[in-house]
Amino acid sequence: MPKRSNGSYPICTVLPTLVAHMGLIGSRRRRGHVGGHAVHGAAAPATRGQALVEFVVVLMPLLLIVVAIIQFGLLYGAHVTLTNAAREGARAGTIYVYNHTETTFRNDAHRCAAILEAATAAFGLLDDASPHFSATTSGGICPIPTSTTLVNGDITISYCASAATEDPCPDPSDSLTDCMTDSREGCFVRVEIRYHSDVVVPLISAFLSTDGNGRFLQRATATMVVN
Repeated sequence: MPKRSNGSYPICTVLPTLVAHMGLIGSRRRRGHVGGHAVHGAAAPATRGQALVEFVVVLMPLLLIVVAIIQFGLLYGAHVTLTNAAREGARAGTIYVYNHTETTFRNDAHRCAAILEAATAAFGLLDDASPHFSATTSGGICPIPTSTTLVNGDITISYCASAATEDPCPDPSDSLTDCMTDSREGCFVRVEIRYHSDVVVPLISAFLSTDGNGRFLQRATATMVVN
């Protein structure tokens, strides 16, 4: 660039060069450059979007695992409650006072009502109504049975001799297991409760034994000697 005699540059020569240089800096800044160096913050939105997608992908399996843990916890809690309810029912059956003015099977129906009342009273937070649990009474008693085994909805009550094993009670193939006393005194009373628990995680139901409505069928049994 030519200089004047006094050593300075003509303004007509310096101005275009300065404007061109400033325009170059502005264009670099708009492209994410400052002073010839790339500004890495320009790629931050894309990085945040990728992190969000990865978080969602990882979150879904974690939520499924957490819900599955809760589901199995609820099922285990229901099992503990049902076991206690079966014991309470069997205990009520052992202390039932036999009424000699009525038939044996009618006494069994009254004993069934006492067992049912004690068992459902021990259900706690479990639902003692359909579709989770069902049993019927009429006039304060269960349906009158015709044998030593009474099936009333989701509760089964059976009597067998003290020589019998707990299951089956009584054993159809062994007459020695039949309870022969009218009052059932000295015999075993066996109470089995069935409960239909809700399954909130569909994938878990594939690994469980469910009923026709997709509920998990839980069982609890207790056997005691009638006093």
